[in-house]
Amino acid sequence: MWFEYLLSFFSIYLVIAVVAAAHALLHVRDSRAAFGWLGLIVVFPIAGALLYALFGINRVRRKAQRISQDTDSEPLTDPVTHQATDGVLRNRPGYNITGQRVVPGNSVATLYNGEQAFPEMLEAIDKAQREVLLSSYIFDNDDTGRLFVEKLVAARDRGCSIYVLIDDVGMRYSFPTIIRELRRHNIPHKRFMPLKLLPPSFSINLRTHRKVLVTDRSLAFAGGMNIGDRQLVHGDSSHRASDLHFRFEGPIIGEFVDLFADDWKFSRGEPPKDWQADNPQDGRASCRLITDGPDDTLDSMMLVIMGAIASARSRVWIMTPYFLPERQMLGCLQAAALSGVDVKVMIPEKNNWPLVQWALQHTMSELLDAGVHILRRPPPFAHSKCIVIDDDYSLVGSSNLDPRSLRLNFELGVEVFEPGLNGELAAHFLENLDSCKPFTSMELNERKTVARLRDSASALFTPYL
Repeated sequence: MWFEYLLSFFSIYLVIAVVAAAHALLHVRDSRAAFGWLGLIVVFPIAGALLYALFGINRVRRKAQRISQDTDSEPLTDPVTHQATDGVLRNRPGYNITGQRVVPGNSVATLYNGEQAFPEMLEAIDKAQREVLLSSYIFDNDDTGRLFVEKLVAARDRGCSIYVLIDDVGMRYSFPTIIRELRRHNIPHKRFMPLKLLPPSFSINLRTHRKVLVTDRSLAFAGGMNIGDRQLVHGDSSHRASDLHFRFEGPIIGEFVDLFADDWKFSRGEPPKDWQADNPQDGRASCRLITDGPDDTLDSMMLVIMGAIASARSRVWIMTPYFLPERQMLGCLQAAALSGVDVKVMIPEKNNWPLVQWALQHTMSELLDAGVHILRRPPPFAHSKCIVIDDDYSLVGSSNLDPRSLRLNFELGVEVFEPGLNGELAAHFLENLDSCKPFTSMELNERKTVARLRDSASALFTPYL
């Protein structure tokens, strides 16, 4: 009797292992991730298969079809070139990857930390007469979050159409969540990919990391800043972070509206009414919106970034809170530095996700040996995200430079071809440079064995970080 039970158990064991392993081989694109799942499934077939079903199965392609199947926009066919040869080279990858032309005639202003960004965003909501579109990853239920709700209520009461989209994982950074306040005030809102029991949906991946505010289709704010006290560097939050956000005016606003409408529709909301605002080409910045996510835009951001780095002639300066470049991007950074380009990467001195920094330390010597400078910025936590290349190109938005951001999240970036913004961000980079402490090869080589083992083990999880 016991032999029959054992045989039955072994048969189930074998079937589960074979099915899960075959699925991983067929559908996991990253060979390192596939190898990791195979090892887990072989050693722990039932638990490994369950974990793979929850976190490893590529639901992306199915969701991509749902997101993109109703999109009516047609790709643009004519790239807008620039006078400078380097500008043409940097424009080409973005156009070839996205099919979207550079949009000229925009104004872009930098807002530093919540102290500058929030007053302007709240004022924009106060002045709105027709519509407010707001999307955020984190929307905390604190003084700042409730102030935004108060302004949204006032805008709705004077006749504005309000649309609030919040990621269902990001909103849980505070408890009770801001959803309680939105419901109490009857503010129209949607949760992006809500976690639920029936039908089962527990994915911590595939989150919307985009932060966008558009008022009356004439003014937009986007960048890396969430909504909450945590973005006030002079506030009382224990999670204070310095950050960059950007105000956009001009024809590029239409693309922000289209992106929000797609996300809102995917979240089962009735899309905003179709109407056009007058956005004259009064600014000097040419911009292109880059949408990136685990759908038909997968790898768009990474390819755009690598293309921009490959075209660099003098400098590549990067600010990012999470720096864990995949092998392709690591090679681009190495090649740029070895070609004489000044490559600097500014990251937080202490990461709030230590696993990311430990994994980076395992491969950091490859960058340092090639001449890439990695700089640690002291607290408050440096959450800023921007890439400054040469003297005419900037890439800003919500993306971090890690696999989670570039492969598992829905992100947005804006390519800005304009020396003015480039110079301002370069000056901001230099202002923080003096307080930074560089990583050195000697420091890495002096790590104790236990630290080396920790860093090596952390690097195994790179495809999931």
